[in-house]
Amino acid sequence: MKVYSTEQKKEMRDRIVALQENSGLSGNEFAVKRLGFSNGSKFSHVRNNFDKPGMVGQETWEIIDKYIQKAESYKGVPTQNLRKVWETCERAYALKKPMAVVGEGGLGKTFALEKYKEYIESQRKFRVVYFDASMVKTNKQFVAGLMRALDCYKPGTMSAQILEMREFAKKQDMLVCIDEVSSMKGPNVTITKDIMTAFRDICGIVMAGAPYFINNLNKGAIRDSHLFSETRDRLFMLPEKLSRPTPEEAEAIFRANGINNEEDLDIVLGRRPEFKSHSWLAKKTFRGIRDCIDTLRMAELPSIDYSSISL
Repeated sequence: MKVYSTEQKKEMRDRIVALQENSGLSGNEFAVKRLGFSNGSKFSHVRNNFDKPGMVGQETWEIIDKYIQKAESYKGVPTQNLRKVWETCERAYALKKPMAVVGEGGLGKTFALEKYKEYIESQRKFRVVYFDASMVKTNKQFVAGLMRALDCYKPGTMSAQILEMREFAKKQDMLVCIDEVSSMKGPNVTITKDIMTAFRDICGIVMAGAPYFINNLNKGAIRDSHLFSETRDRLFMLPEKLSRPTPEEAEAIFRANGINNEEDLDIVLGRRPEFKSHSWLAKKTFRGIRDCIDTLRMAELPSIDYSSISL
């Protein structure tokens, strides 16, 4: 367990308050939506009583520490893929239609959706619900997980829960983003038909996942398998397809993350053939770019002085 000094707590307090103020959210909203606290009282204590014994618990400091590290460890830029995702979100919200974004892993789907949610929250335009379906294995888990993301969970049959979500959605001004929808394999994917039907003309839905999502629907429809064609037909327009990053986007991201030294840039951009395996060209995705950034930061970590260790 990491023990934080008073100086470290003050630094974390200042940084988390700055992140909260830049988010456009109130302290209570930030505490609940970003930090996952049940209410805003913990955040209030962090802001006002961080140095008073017993007012802010160890678990709270650990949550704040992890959030700061995640928020400050990587800076993105408005890439072509991010624009595609955001524009899809805007269209789905405005038209109240279900739309899809597909792309291989590491092309920035999750990053773009999370940043869109943060942007809309900061502008106080409408509610963006983000649901990560990556761990979902069954239709029951999918429906229950989506209900929890909407914050309207009630136990019951799936049909009753879907009706409950529909009634809840009628009272909201929101967009629903379902990430990693491709985790629904085989016929399980047809549960999305019921969700799209329930939310029809009530709120927009953006479903993001690997190409398997659409390929699965297409293959099922060709075989005339039950509900596959109907599910595919519910999607509005063709899915938006994401592409691999360009060298220009890679360089812009490296520079945004503080890599401006020409020698370092030559390595991560693959300009030096002998270091190609250490460049983003070894994995031509946005995840590959981020891995290069982390590798450079790892090289800056202090090394262990093994000469002083007795085993």
